[in-house]
Amino acid sequence: MLILNLFINAIYWEHRGTNKLRLKMKTFRLIGMALLAVVMCVNFTSCSSDDDEEEISASLEGTWYYDYGEGWELYNGNKEPWSTDPDPYNPNDRDASTKMEIKKVGENQYSISTYYYDNGAWQYSESETITLNGKSFKYDGENCTILTLTSKTLIYEVVEPNGKYYDKYTYIKM
Repeated sequence: MLILNLFINAIYWEHRGTNKLRLKMKTFRLIGMALLAVVMCVNFTSCSSDDDEEEISASLEGTWYYDYGEGWELYNGNKEPWSTDPDPYNPNDRDASTKMEIKKVGENQYSISTYYYDNGAWQYSESETITLNGKSFKYDGENCTILTLTSKTLIYEVVEPNGKYYDKYTYIKM
């Protein structure tokens, strides 16, 4: 509104022919345009998403509990879908209750120890060291890609190169 007012005043004083006032109004117009540019810059920079920043800075390290899995396997030319929905908050309740403990052991290298829940306790299953290359890594001989990594969620997929199966796993930190 201020800029519009300055613009109207500038036109009025230009028609009156006063050079001194014309110079002042041009200065006000320049200041008004600078303020508009600052406001526009603030608006654009404040539109970034906090989730995007968290995905970039989140650490792979920690204890991750299996929360959901889905995918398909190819049987006799047909895709057979599958899904699992374990309850990480109550591992006794369902099958497929597993967790991973991930520790950084070197530059882009992580040790993954897996556990399964049985007879009221977490049982050690196996360990493997992976090398993270961007968002890709090899785990248990499979090519994996991280789809989402935040401070609370890890989602990765396994795509079999010959198209025989597809798996997507969701883990959470509690």
